[in-house]
Amino acid sequence: MSVDRSGEIIPAGIAPSKITSTQNAFDRIHRGTSFILAIDTLIIVIFFSGMVVNALIGSSLENLSQYFIILPGIAGGLIWTAYRRTNRWAYWPSAGIIALASLFFGLLTLYDIWKFIQGDFGSLIMALLLGWATFGSIRRVRYHFHPGYKAAYLSEFDSSDDEIELEEGEMLAACSSCFAVLAIRPNMLSADDRCPHCDNRLVSNRTASKYNEEE
Repeated sequence: MSVDRSGEIIPAGIAPSKITSTQNAFDRIHRGTSFILAIDTLIIVIFFSGMVVNALIGSSLENLSQYFIILPGIAGGLIWTAYRRTNRWAYWPSAGIIALASLFFGLLTLYDIWKFIQGDFGSLIMALLLGWATFGSIRRVRYHFHPGYKAAYLSEFDSSDDEIELEEGEMLAACSSCFAVLAIRPNMLSADDRCPHCDNRLVSNRTASKYNEEE
């Protein structure tokens, strides 16, 4: 029995991970982010563990200082391993580690710029390197807020491979924001229509107004 769905936008059941080009893009970004996460985790663990150990030297807790290196190292290693395997729980902790590293690199960049202003010209090279590291880490953090990257990592879409039966006038189209495949009627789309997955607009106001003018 046919069901009239002329006014609906139907999810076609194809997740971003099922689209080859999208999956390749996700894999590439995820590999690069995992590499950045490994470096940032190592730097943060070494730096902050060293600060804690130095603060404990001479105190009654000095004999426990080794645990402030081992335990953060184990925790960081578990988060990185889980993120590399795309475990759901490691998504935001990993983003938090990279964000913390961005803040750390940014502060060091400002410090080296201040030293350069004071006349230490050698610090300019470090400022440039740390500035580049800060920019790279911030960009990796921003990926985690992109609906397409988040959906591909968390597998939030229906992963069914069953083919959807299109009705007359319908066609398959990908959402420009999250790349989910939808069954739509092109001549019925408006600027108010939104993707049922990511809730972003399917048609920009500019495109809609241009189409109305042509009519």
